[in-house]
Amino acid sequence: MQGTLRDDAAERRTGATADLLLLVVSEDGQVATHALPRSGEVVLGRGPDCSIVLDAARVSRTHARIAVAAPPALPTLEDLGSTNGTRLQGRALEPWTPVPLPPGSALEIGSLLLMVQRRSGPATSTAPDGPPPAARAAGDGDVVVLDPAMEALYRVVERVARGQIAVLVQGETGAGKELVAEALHRGSPRRDRRLLRLNCAAFGEALLESELFGHERGAFTGADRAKIGLIESARGGTVFLDEVGELPLVVQAKLLRVIEDRVVRPVGAVEPRPVDVRFVAATNRDLESEVAAGRFRQDLFYRLNGVTLRVPPLRERRLEIEPLASRFAASAARALGWPAAPHLAPDARVWLLEQAWPGNVRELRNVMERAVLLASDGIIHREQVAAMAAPASPRDTPVAAAPDPRGDRAARIQAALDRCNGNQTRAARLLGIARSTLIRQLDALGMPRPRK
Repeated sequence: MQGTLRDDAAERRTGATADLLLLVVSEDGQVATHALPRSGEVVLGRGPDCSIVLDAARVSRTHARIAVAAPPALPTLEDLGSTNGTRLQGRALEPWTPVPLPPGSALEIGSLLLMVQRRSGPATSTAPDGPPPAARAAGDGDVVVLDPAMEALYRVVERVARGQIAVLVQGETGAGKELVAEALHRGSPRRDRRLLRLNCAAFGEALLESELFGHERGAFTGADRAKIGLIESARGGTVFLDEVGELPLVVQAKLLRVIEDRVVRPVGAVEPRPVDVRFVAATNRDLESEVAAGRFRQDLFYRLNGVTLRVPPLRERRLEIEPLASRFAASAARALGWPAAPHLAPDARVWLLEQAWPGNVRELRNVMERAVLLASDGIIHREQVAAMAAPASPRDTPVAAAPDPRGDRAARIQAALDRCNGNQTRAARLLGIARSTLIRQLDALGMPRPRK
């Protein structure tokens, strides 16, 4: 992959504003981005005269064209009579026939997977090229920073990490909250001391209190010797309270005193002990709602959210799905002792982009580890990544197919077709049935088949 229509870094330095469309080109986990014009045409292909040169297998010299018009008009995509064709959302395009290209749609040109992504808002003139240092520091493992929202998040992480203020990290399960906590610690003056990870949902109330604050000898039955608490053991470092919304109220009260007074009182102790730690808390709950319901202390909430950071779910970071998938495949292959990881086939890439990923990055990792085991020819195909996966189309709310009554079944089928704009393959997937079964049910119910 090479060639650019416009230097995106230069675009940022000049402070350009308004909706900027980016063409994201992905091959084997490597990603390049190209800024599209705000209006005009861009020709894609291997030829040196193309606006964006795509030097990859099965790409024609002049392969396809993207036409961009002023918003709210959508860009259009047109195959220019290429040898191997152009596919949009898995569907082969008719040559010389422009079709709408909504941002976020996956298109295939030869061996490449591409996506047009909308990037709104002013570009900063001081932003350095590439991911921010905090993201680079956390980049080994599950962190890939390509999406604008993630870039913005990690730039805030970089700044916040230098201080001592408590940080509350919010996000769905598996989205990467712990990785943000690690980046905060790594970028802080406390980086050479301990990062204590504590899952607040993993302990019962009595055990949690003892583990957090320690206890004196004889404080309770079985306490035959004094024990230093985890918070005290992390002196000088960072304490990461994962699932902080699960803390019992009695423990919340004691934790509040630690944060306010910088002292910890072990169970059974008379005098408190000074402690110097920074708190980073994470939750997938809405703590403000928990406060309103009386399940979380308001004063503790205010103490913990000195700065609140939100980790976007994976479905909002689609630029990062394939690079993460390739990274997980490589990691799984290394664990198996394989010399190289299998590559993602185009149909597998499209499938990955279409999923909603309710389990976020953690779910994607599991899918790729399973796919690596199932791959037999050095290539991961759609059937390997989709193996044992839920059949629902990820960007839509699943609709369960009901065998009866007939009226209810017809309504559900029609709802699925409407939701998928008449696409029978996607509607069948949404209903959890085969496309051939959907067609038979349409005929049996006397419903017309959409011609899309």
